[in-house]
Amino acid sequence: MPGTVLVGTVLLLIVCAALVIALLSGKPETPEERLLPVAVLPVPDGNPSTRAFLEHLASQVAWMDSNVLRCVLLVYPEQSPEIQALCEEMEREYAFYTAMSLQDVHELLNARMLSG
Repeated sequence: MPGTVLVGTVLLLIVCAALVIALLSGKPETPEERLLPVAVLPVPDGNPSTRAFLEHLASQVAWMDSNVLRCVLLVYPEQSPEIQALCEEMEREYAFYTAMSLQDVHELLNARMLSG
């Protein structure tokens, strides 16, 4: 009996020591290290059905936690002013939409790839 108690006590001390070491050595996650929850959505046309879809998506995103989705990039082709106008209008109406041209997205990604 005393041997069993001694073994149990030693095992309990080992587990407690491992937990203390794990808690002390774990580096807290800073906001800079977390990924930004973002979605990229190419907008193919400026039809009323596309507008309806973007408004429906906006209603869904508005209910989401910002840890799930914080920003939606609406990507439009440069040669389509009607699609650009739709994306910019959505950006003005909803804070989480950001309108960007395809060329701007390419430049952003290339700059990010070159920097690190």
